[in-house]
This record gives sequence, structure tokens and C-alpha cells, in this order.
Amino acid sequence: MIALLENILRNHIFVCTFLAIILAAIFFIVKDTKHLNSILFISLVSNFLSFNYILINTNNFDFSSHLPLHLCYLTEAIILCTYFFNLKFLLPWLILNSLGGGITGFTNSNLDQDVHIIEYIHLYLSHFNLLLFSIIMFKKKFIIQKIDLYKSIILNASIFFTIIWINNLIGSNYWFTLEKPPGTNLTNILPDWPGYLIVMVVIGILSYIVTYKIFKLNQK
Repeated sequence: MIALLENILRNHIFVCTFLAIILAAIFFIVKDTKHLNSILFISLVSNFLSFNYILINTNNFDFSSHLPLHLCYLTEAIILCTYFFNLKFLLPWLILNSLGGGITGFTNSNLDQDVHIIEYIHLYLSHFNLLLFSIIMFKKKFIIQKIDLYKSIILNASIFFTIIWINNLIGSNYWFTLEKPPGTNLTNILPDWPGYLIVMVVIGILSYIVTYKIFKLNQK
């Protein structure tokens, strides 16, 4: 039974399709953002605690791959921080990262089949949380200003170069600046470094522009 459950959880397409249906139902049916905020908080906390506890307890935690430094996981961590600190100035950046990042995580996998099952659960929950956050903010009629778009691009560029420095320092591959990610994902059909990295940056900027335009609809 446990083996069957693990096989299901390792089926990226099946799990993400199921979660996407739940998110679609939330978007079209649920009106109360207060309850959605509570659900998001519980999901964020449980995801963070279970992921780190299990990896540390099983001696599988690796600083070169399990720190929340990939953009999606960094974004998720800061979303959690917004429940405790006044970080309203970061909301546009968080939203711009969340929608495109969540969709990317649902349509691509950067995990090998032999990693601990908690890594799959963490990937699913993290990107689910990003999309749920995007839905909540859209339902709250949040508007992203053009200046916020530019500031967010500059902030991400700054983080990108910081990540390159960290990767060189500890021998990691956060943001996949050194080599393609494992798993089934878009980079499998892209050129080798630096080609795939350039394409990923362009896609990221395009996702920012699309997210900006979607949230502009709240002005109407």
C-alpha cells in the first residue's frame, strides 16, 4: 500500500493535474479569502516543517540542494514570513514570482525518481501554495503597478547574481546556473549551458509581463 502511494506521488502529471483541478475549483467557487489565507498558512507551515524535519531526521538534508534558495522556494518562504512581518512592499514581487513559478512547477519536474518521497511532496505543495497565493491576491483585487514590475525584475537580477556567488562558494546548482536540472522538464530540449539558462531568463521575464497584465484586470 505504501509502495503504491509512493508510486502515485512520484507521478508528476497525475498529482499536478489533481491539484490544478482543486485550484480551479477554488478560483471559480470560493469567495472568502480569509479562509483561503488560513488554508494557505497551514499548508505553508506544514510543508516547511515536514520537509526539513524528515530530511534532517533521515540524514538526507544537503545544504547544496535543500536550502530554500531556488526562486520558487525562496518566494514561498517569504510568503510565510508575510504572516508574521509587515512585508507589503514585497507583495508585487511575490505575486510576479508565484503565478509563473507555480505553473512552471506543475508542468516541469526537477527531481530524479530516486530522491526521498518528501521531496516530491514538497515540490507539489510548494507550487500549489504559490498558485493559491496568486489566486488569493487576485481575488483581493491586488494591482501591480508598472514600477513594481521593473523593481521586481531588478530585484530578481540581484538575487540571481548572488545565487551564482553562493553556487561557486558551496558547490551547489541553485537556479540551475551551472547545469540543467534533472527530471522531465523544458531544459531537456534546450541547448546546453548557457543556452538553456538564457531561455529560462527570457521565459521568466515573459511570465512577469503576463502576470502583470493579468493583475491589471483588477483595475476594471
